[in-house]
Amino acid sequence: MPRIAHAELPWDSNFDAAIEDGNATVSGSIGGRESTPGNGSGNHVPSDDIPALTNSAEASPEAQVYAADDKCDGKTMHTVTLPDGTESAPFACAHITRSGTPESAGAVPTTREILYYAAATIHADGAGLRKRPEGVSYTNRRIPTLVNVTHPTQTHTVTLLGREVTVTLTAQEYTWDWGDDTPGTVTSSPGAAWEEGMDPNTDPTLIRHYYKAPGGWKSFLDGPYPKATRTITLTTTWAGTATNPFTGDTQTINGLVTTTETTDPFRLDHLIINNTDTAEEKQGH
Repeated sequence: MPRIAHAELPWDSNFDAAIEDGNATVSGSIGGRESTPGNGSGNHVPSDDIPALTNSAEASPEAQVYAADDKCDGKTMHTVTLPDGTESAPFACAHITRSGTPESAGAVPTTREILYYAAATIHADGAGLRKRPEGVSYTNRRIPTLVNVTHPTQTHTVTLLGREVTVTLTAQEYTWDWGDDTPGTVTSSPGAAWEEGMDPNTDPTLIRHYYKAPGGWKSFLDGPYPKATRTITLTTTWAGTATNPFTGDTQTINGLVTTTETTDPFRLDHLIINNTDTAEEKQGH
């Protein structure tokens, strides 16, 4: 006879009480391997370092023209193809010597030139891609994979014409590629780390994704769960802000830098929820 499943288990242990296909079973051995998402470095795990090691950074097309055009006369107008495929507004690349003093260089750089120089010089960090649960994602209906970023801003110092300039990069847009051929998710929010009391399926501050079982697998009646891995890739677009030490002008350029970081490949799995005598006793049966 069908029986009602009962489980009083926290989400961070990666258990689910929902009944699927008329079956409800629980595996208590898996939860002990998972970390509870939370704020602060106390929840840091080694796998959180992987995205930083994979991070690549690319300056905007305008900044790349600025860095590459050594023959610029400071007057000739240029255009570049922007990431969305459109053509940029005409602009003149910088005609300054990037070392020495303004006097020897012959011109004081504009704030835009300073930002282009910084983008072409620094290696921007990634936003700090963080995934929970770590090391695995489950394909049960109400067990999402949660992601967020840990460093939505960063600062770098560059020296131009003998002056130190601090450039602040602020994340504008995040594109999450889930590695499973579903459409990517684009957000302006960095997401949040799960905390006790937050519903992982409905809380609006959480960024979530639901993986499906590979190969059309539906239940253990189909045989053993297929072996499969996925990788999450985060592409972050950054705005750059700097104050010109020569003029005092402050300017922000959107889309100044783009970074890309990835998780290690992680396995897909499916939790089995067992209807135990303990659960029946808690219900007074």
